[in-house]
Formats: sequence, C-alpha cells, structure tokens
Amino acid sequence: MLERRAAPLRERAVEEIRASIVRGELLPGSRITEKSIEQRLGVSRTVVREALRQLESERLIRIHPGVGPMVTELTADDARQLYEVRAALEAAAARLAARHGDEAHVRALRAAFDRIPDEAPPSLDELLAIKGDFYAALIAASRNPIIGEQLANVQARISQLRAVTLSAPDRQTAMRAELGAVVDAIARGDADAAYDLSIAHVMAASAIALDHLGARMEAFA
Repeated sequence: MLERRAAPLRERAVEEIRASIVRGELLPGSRITEKSIEQRLGVSRTVVREALRQLESERLIRIHPGVGPMVTELTADDARQLYEVRAALEAAAARLAARHGDEAHVRALRAAFDRIPDEAPPSLDELLAIKGDFYAALIAASRNPIIGEQLANVQARISQLRAVTLSAPDRQTAMRAELGAVVDAIARGDADAAYDLSIAHVMAASAIALDHLGARMEAFA
C-alpha cells in the first residue's frame, strides 16, 4: 500500500504502475483493471484514473472504449523510431557536455558513472535508478534541460524494453564500457567522439530490443 506522504498519491501511483510495466509484471497487450490497482496500491479510483491518464499521455498504456486500459504493445517500427530519437538526444547532450561542461560537471558525471556496477545488480529498479542519476548528470553537464525533458519522454515510451536490453547476456559489461568511453570523451572535450560514442551506445541497445521484438513476432506468426 502506498504511504500517504512525500509525493502526491497520483505521482506515486504513476511511478508504481510504470515500474510494473518496466519490470514486465504488466506485459504488453495486457489489460489493466482499475480495481486491481486500487487494491494493490490502496488508493482511490480517482487517483488510479488520474495515474492512468498520465501513463496514457506517455503512451505507455492505451485506454480502449469498452475495454479499458491496456499496456501498449510496441511494434518493431515503433521501437526503431524511438531508439533513433533517443540516440539523437543522448548524442546531442554528450556533445554539448563536451563543449560546455566545466570541471565540476565532469566530476559529477564521472562520479555518477562510477556508481554503475560492473555486473547487473539483483534489482532492475536499482540499476534504472543508477542510470537515471547518470543521465541527470549528463544533462546537467550539457546545460540544456530541454534535451532532458525530451529524453525522459522517449525513455518512458521504450521503458518496457529496458528490462530486455539490460538483462541481455554480457550487456552490463558492454554498457558500462560504452558509457565509460562517452565520459572519457566528454572529459577531454572531444565533442565529436562523445557524439559518435553515444550513438553507438544507444544503437547497441536498439539491436537487442529489435531482435527481441522480431523473435516475439515470429513466435506469434
């Protein structure tokens, strides 16, 4: 049951439902019943409906007339387009960070990177929080919070695939190496390298996600 303090109940309900989608507890195409969410979170139907409208605006769910809310199913084309946008945004942030980030920004970025473990932690939520801190430091170094706002929207829409990409064999080691190279490029002020390395990092995740979606489509063919 959600505690009735700190963040407003609606925001906390949004966070809980979104986390269930990211962890794969609510599968793509599955129906979400308002009553089950009410009982699970211990909140009113009004709060649940407000949370679901927020998640619909993020396109994580779709509310179908006569059916109700369902977890959005991403097609391979949806995923490809979203990863392309994510790559462009992350790369732009990295290039700006290399150009405009000062020593304090670089120290904060490296500190955030150092918290990324060599091996995947037992909790996906923990890893996502650590990576969230890294991206917050990257956006701060870029001095362009609008990129951060747009990136957060894209990340929300592909969140259901992050459990797939982050749990792929050897992905944690490769991901850390990729981001480490980005940080090094930013630290030495190499904007072009920071941009290119960021593109490569996101495209590596994209390839895993698209392989997963392709395999899922074949299974249902």
